[in-house]
Amino acid sequence: MKPLKSTIPLARWLLRLSLAVFIFFAYFETFKGFEFNSLAFYFAAVYVIFGALLFIGGFLSKSSLTVISAFILFLLSFYLLIKSFSGDIGEHLLGYLLPASIAFYFLSTGNDS
Repeated sequence: MKPLKSTIPLARWLLRLSLAVFIFFAYFETFKGFEFNSLAFYFAAVYVIFGALLFIGGFLSKSSLTVISAFILFLLSFYLLIKSFSGDIGEHLLGYLLPASIAFYFLSTGNDS
């Protein structure tokens, strides 16, 4: 059976949407708290801002905004994954591997259709 290549644009938008929804549910409450003395606030701020920029980058003809946003999200997710790893594969794997994987996809493909 051959893949449905005509659904690739829809799949990319679903990835963007799933990343935005994930960031909203995982980090928006921390971001909304505006606790400037908390490191978690700054991580949440980076996730929210660059997640929104990755989503907005899908509307642009050039892919530079998408690639830069994906690069920042990938680095942050990978850093937090390594930092939080304590030998137990649990919620941290899903919490950081999912955004890292989606960001890496957009880092490698940009807005290509």
